[in-house]
Amino acid sequence: MKTVAAHSWLLSCLLGGLALATPALGQDDDDKPYAYPDEEESEKEDTSQRRRRAEPEDTVDDFRRVSEEDGEEGKFEHLAGLDDPNTGIAFEVLGGAMLLSSPRGQLVDLLPAVGGRFTWEFGRILNVEPLREALWFDVRYTYAGVREGTALIIGDTRLHYASIAPAYELTFGESKDYGVYAQVGGGIVWEHTALEVGGKVTPVDGIKSLIQYGVGLRGRTPLSSESNLRLAWRVELMRFRRGYMDDTFLGASVGTAF
Repeated sequence: MKTVAAHSWLLSCLLGGLALATPALGQDDDDKPYAYPDEEESEKEDTSQRRRRAEPEDTVDDFRRVSEEDGEEGKFEHLAGLDDPNTGIAFEVLGGAMLLSSPRGQLVDLLPAVGGRFTWEFGRILNVEPLREALWFDVRYTYAGVREGTALIIGDTRLHYASIAPAYELTFGESKDYGVYAQVGGGIVWEHTALEVGGKVTPVDGIKSLIQYGVGLRGRTPLSSESNLRLAWRVELMRFRRGYMDDTFLGASVGTAF
């Protein structure tokens, strides 16, 4: 009987304690534990870093400010030529047909023509991206000659054209290796004529100024991915104005560019 009474008493005490105990509530989201100073600074740095990673840095204003400043330190430096390994120099041999104005009243005399030229893309020294490969000039030499006549009388005519002609090119393609161009320049032409009659030769030499102008298609095809060596080529229609006569050259050229 005493054992049953003891058990009843313990059960009553346990139930009473549970009824009087304060209910345990989960921590509210608004209630935060005390943050120590070191932890606050660390949280601020983490938040700042996350914000910088999420928002891209805007440097346009910085570049604009630097470019507008006065003095040597504030000058904006163009970097158009730093990543270009090409020098803009090319050497080519050329050949084609020279339609020579005929002094005998015919329309033209068709002659073979050969020569060579040196090209320099001087637009690269201007350090302006749109003009880097658009401006260049040629130093050119072209030869055309004809020898004809009879067994008694033979005429030998040789023409040597030397000119310097700047050009402006409109490039196309992703790498801008090809383009169409217009060219205008000037130079001289040396004409040597020899008239042979019965074995006796009478030479006549003369130098005239000329104007060169024309259009063409130009290419600089890469030959290797490991160097800047290129295949330079052109197809062109060029005219040489000497005195009152116009000589027309239709031909092509091929060479190397660096």
